[in-house]
Amino acid sequence: MRGHLILYVNGVRHRVEGETAFLTLTEFLRQRLRLCGTKVVCSEGDCGACSVLVGSLDGNALRYAVLDACITFLHQLDLCHVVTVEGLTAGGGLHPVQRTMIDHYGSQCGFCTPGFITTLAGAFEDSAARADSSGDDALGDATARRALTGNLCRCTGYWQILEACAAVDRASVPRIRELFPEDDMVADLAGQAKVVLLDDGGLQLYRPADLATAAAWRSEHPDCRIVVGATDLGVQHNRGQLEPRPILSLGSHMPGFTDVAIVDGVLRAGAGARWSDVLRLVADRLPELGNLLELFGAPQIRNAATVGGNIANASPIADSLPFFYVTESRLELLGPQGPRSIAVEDFYRGYKETDLRDGELIASVEAPLPTSDETLRLYKMSRRQDLDIASFNAAILLRHDGGIITRARIAYGGVGPTVVRLPETESFLIGKTLSEEVARQAGSLARTEITPISDVRGSAEYRLMLAENVLRKFFYDTLESPPPGYSPTPSLLVAG
Repeated sequence: MRGHLILYVNGVRHRVEGETAFLTLTEFLRQRLRLCGTKVVCSEGDCGACSVLVGSLDGNALRYAVLDACITFLHQLDLCHVVTVEGLTAGGGLHPVQRTMIDHYGSQCGFCTPGFITTLAGAFEDSAARADSSGDDALGDATARRALTGNLCRCTGYWQILEACAAVDRASVPRIRELFPEDDMVADLAGQAKVVLLDDGGLQLYRPADLATAAAWRSEHPDCRIVVGATDLGVQHNRGQLEPRPILSLGSHMPGFTDVAIVDGVLRAGAGARWSDVLRLVADRLPELGNLLELFGAPQIRNAATVGGNIANASPIADSLPFFYVTESRLELLGPQGPRSIAVEDFYRGYKETDLRDGELIASVEAPLPTSDETLRLYKMSRRQDLDIASFNAAILLRHDGGIITRARIAYGGVGPTVVRLPETESFLIGKTLSEEVARQAGSLARTEITPISDVRGSAEYRLMLAENVLRKFFYDTLESPPPGYSPTPSLLVAG
């Protein structure tokens, strides 16, 4: 057991103790290390000015991902290597991404520029990693645009930045392991004790070795705060809304906790699985879910946010929950009394209220994927395409036999205190052939099964209209030959 954290920053080893462990990464970089290239603007993970590269142990190597440093706590980075914009010059001279941003006028005021540079460097690192495993190292315009959805620039505009990215000679971009030889770092990090217990005289932090130990510690510290991705908690900290509590910090060092796989047609994700890993897995196997996850925060958020966090947060507009509802997914919970299985839709008792018992933690979720005779569509309504919270979301899963609907599962979010199923609408559809008129009638019935409220993201009437019309959209989206003038769109619905 250790009483301190170990991490590297730009190849330099740091031993972190006491109250320093509870700082955000930007606070540590800027205030303690004077690495001020990492900027802070929104303090919410929306602008990407604070983007850094974080390498985590993956076997005998470090696997790098771009994260928002402003909402990442230092204790989450135990046994990691952080690379900032200053670190990209470790090879001597400017990094190719830095040079191309100068040559193609990708910066004006420059405040956002370090975040763009580290994000693009991360995109090239990802493409190189793909080349190692599959031979595909493409980083085209579409990939670059997706990589930059979490980076905001208010003065230059994105055209020059995309031109800068396109002009980079892929062969000239060094791998991070070339900038920072990692053999010694990996040996050091891999050889450290996995269990950490910190106590600075005020706050206490525990990083256990496995989930069973974590559940036991939580039972002994019922007021503790569980930290994994911290994409919400980091924002609360920056707003001064996070009161001190003991911290139970969970991570990839715990066996199975961050694993994600598809086995026998079932998606199984540990509670600590990152949404970016889920996206990589389902992009080809279940494109409908992959398309939704592309909108599930920016890459910096998906690289931190976890499956279990989205479930435990119990938001009625959580992007993943309608999918888990219609696929009859189940949660595996673990507490002092042992494991317990529960259907996802039975897990919620009310607004932000779950069925977790004393000491229990979410261990994993299992989602049976649609079969060949089932059609799944996932919808999200928001005011903008990227980095926005849903006003309304929906999942519709229908099974057909000879054109007749034999099974229907519909779940809506944003229309009640929890995500809701629509049993009457489902029963109405069974035994019918889907047509525009049937979809219209089903939509009218769906309105009677929900109780939306008005808030800053939309009125109750607006949500009722969406709940009705999304069933007609489902009908047109699933037609083999849509009517003239109709163009099936991605599952996102964006308010005009």
